[in-house]
Amino acid sequence: MRLPLGLVASGLWLLVDSRVLLAAEIDNTAVELAPLIITSPRSNARWLSTPAAVTVVEAGTAPGEQNLALDTWLARVPGVFSLNRYNLAQGLRPSIRGFGARGNFGVRGIRVLVDGVPLTMPDGQTELDGLDLGLVERMEVLRGPASVLYGNAAGGVLAIETREPSVLPSMQLDLSAAGLGYQRTRGEIGGSHGNVGGLLAFNSTHLDGYREHGRAQTNSLTGKLNWYAPAGRLRLNFNAIDNRAEDPGGLTATQVDADRRQAAPNNLRFDADEYIRQQRLGLVWDGYAAGADQYQLRSYWGHREFGNRLGFTTSGQTTFDRYFGGVGGQYSHYRELIGVPHKITTGFDLEAQRDDRRRYDNLFGERGQSRQQQDEAALSQGLFIEDQLDLTKKWQATFGLRYDQVRLAVDDFYLADNRNDSGSRRLEDWNYSAGLSYRFTPQQSLYARLASSFETPTISELGNPQGGGFNSALQPAQAFSRELGIKGEWPSLRYALALYRIDLDDELVAFSLPAQPGRNFYRNAGESRRDGLELSLDWQLADAWRWSVGYAYNRYRFIEYEATAGDLAGRHSPGIPRQTLFSELAYEHQGGYVRLGVTAQARVYANDANTQSAPGYALFNLRVGTRMQLGEQSLEPYLGIDNMLARAYFDNVRINDANARYFEPGPGRTLYAGLRVLF
Repeated sequence: MRLPLGLVASGLWLLVDSRVLLAAEIDNTAVELAPLIITSPRSNARWLSTPAAVTVVEAGTAPGEQNLALDTWLARVPGVFSLNRYNLAQGLRPSIRGFGARGNFGVRGIRVLVDGVPLTMPDGQTELDGLDLGLVERMEVLRGPASVLYGNAAGGVLAIETREPSVLPSMQLDLSAAGLGYQRTRGEIGGSHGNVGGLLAFNSTHLDGYREHGRAQTNSLTGKLNWYAPAGRLRLNFNAIDNRAEDPGGLTATQVDADRRQAAPNNLRFDADEYIRQQRLGLVWDGYAAGADQYQLRSYWGHREFGNRLGFTTSGQTTFDRYFGGVGGQYSHYRELIGVPHKITTGFDLEAQRDDRRRYDNLFGERGQSRQQQDEAALSQGLFIEDQLDLTKKWQATFGLRYDQVRLAVDDFYLADNRNDSGSRRLEDWNYSAGLSYRFTPQQSLYARLASSFETPTISELGNPQGGGFNSALQPAQAFSRELGIKGEWPSLRYALALYRIDLDDELVAFSLPAQPGRNFYRNAGESRRDGLELSLDWQLADAWRWSVGYAYNRYRFIEYEATAGDLAGRHSPGIPRQTLFSELAYEHQGGYVRLGVTAQARVYANDANTQSAPGYALFNLRVGTRMQLGEQSLEPYLGIDNMLARAYFDNVRINDANARYFEPGPGRTLYAGLRVLF
């Protein structure tokens, strides 16, 4: 099925000319888009002058969201594609320019930071299950290779900033409910006294799910404590979660036709699910040095308990007990050399994790015989330097270099198979970037960028299909990116256009075995190429009207790839649609708001051979709410409708499933309502 993008575009222009949303008097006060400043923890610069594709999303532009997953924020960023909103056992799976699409759960190939502290594990994997979306204030999305500043991140960076403690004592309560058995209770208190500020937030969400065996319960507790001093700011962040979710699994095309809401039979038979308990503590010092110089020191520590049950017997249950932590820092020095202003940033990262992993037989939901016991460790070390040069008032250049070393090791304690699968892998790489920006008018700039990056397999991805230990044949992926772009920024309009090509060696590709459905293994594709175009537009049409657009065209394909299915050269990379579109028309006046948006995508191939695919679709979504002041209390009732036209679509596609269980159907029309109270 081809995606009717022409029809969607016609509908969008109709929305722009429409006056049926609300008839209201427009305020005479002018509304302007403030100039964007990129405040990512490792590189501060004005968006217009930055020679890179960066998108900033702020909470104020998207009121009334359900906040079930981060995909509603990411949908407006071109080049970012997300799957798996509703299966909380697998977690949201975002990708940037194709990086991250390979896994069936969690985030891969993307570096994620929350308030300057890495959420990404030392081996490169990230889970978003501990993030309280009600606290998120701003998110910067760097699209393209980011290894120079961030290390093991081939696809890009998500830098998330959460709410700071308020100056005055405050309390917030947010209650919401929806179809699919959704209920959420969220509370928050905060305030400051002198030079100390604190915040504490609790969030509890229950979801029955669209499909059978899809129930989930998530609980999180987040705390922040800030101390402000003349020499800088000290931030202490704490987060704890206790989550449990059932996994309905993927379906074959025949099963989807028979009943979209059924669970995979084996997932029911073996009671497939997972639980997670995790605690994280982060400490960051943002300091002021001589002159305009700045520096940051950061550290974090955490503990994660995990267990799951998959839909098969042998090694069908997994548990691990993980300890992880890291330290890092950078210093930014401003000086003038040969008449040219420089900002030189140098820094380091040192991170480690250790897992006690065990596998057991799954006897229809009960724990059976032990099949594996091993300790797994990852140690990541990196050094980097970047120089930003203001060559003239119109020209800016950026150069960067980084060295990384990642050591992955396994100690095998399982003796029943009479062999020792202990071993280690040491992976190291140098990466560089060079960017040039030219301001050809005060409001517009052109830029070009070259960058290399690398991406190591995570510990779980190094799993050996033949048994314990590591898959010694699996290599890290290497990427080289070339990018051209143009940006513009006026008081009422902001746009960006980027063209890029990425050449990859040893791209990491997921596959599964018929006897172990739901568990992924990995192999390397020889050579791949990704060509793309990304367009974004943010236009303040009038004082109360705003139009946002994000469009991406992706041509991703294998150049050299020999697999068990044969020669796959020329086939499209699975998991990423050829085209994606987001558009939203928003009206906001005197506290009331209405937002009507559409997310659309072309079909998604489900396997490397391109013989199976999920059809394209367009989903229309509506958000309505108002902010009212009653004495000292602020009330915000809000209402949302997802998939207004009740289109049949797939919420997730499981890549290269050996049993052709590729598809996870998404729900039809879904209504939610909530009330936010601020004391």
